[in-house]
Amino acid sequence: MLRMTPDVARAIAAHAEATYPDECVGLLLGRLADDHKLALAVHPAENRWEGQMQLAAGDDPTSRRDRFYLDPRDYLRAERAAGAQGIDVIGVYHSHPDDVAQPSERDRIGAQGAGGGPHFAFAIQSVRQGVAAELTSWLLLDNGARFVQEQVEEIADNR
Repeated sequence: MLRMTPDVARAIAAHAEATYPDECVGLLLGRLADDHKLALAVHPAENRWEGQMQLAAGDDPTSRRDRFYLDPRDYLRAERAAGAQGIDVIGVYHSHPDDVAQPSERDRIGAQGAGGGPHFAFAIQSVRQGVAAELTSWLLLDNGARFVQEQVEEIADNR
């Protein structure tokens, strides 16, 4: 289960709306507990996709509307920010402009290099016509073979 404060949920939604119609990307900072993750802050990052590769015939390799690139240096900055607060990077989030908040095959392949283990959250914020819609979270299991949805719960405090 991924638990988050209302501020975290609002920050993800605001980031997704601000970057629309492109995808946004950022990291979730918080704590791991026995039965859940608690997201206490976000670390927005720049979508640094620059057409690093063409993924399919007829594909527009420069489009940021359906892909993102998280620079490892941005990940390192997030780890440092988390460490300064006494918390950890517990997941990543990105948006799906005008699409459902379900991982694509491109998401699965990209997530395989993210590391983080079976408890690392992959949150997806759907944005429809520039307005944030549903937020989901996923776990990458079976050595990166599949995503399984996990419950997302907004909490009022830092329990």
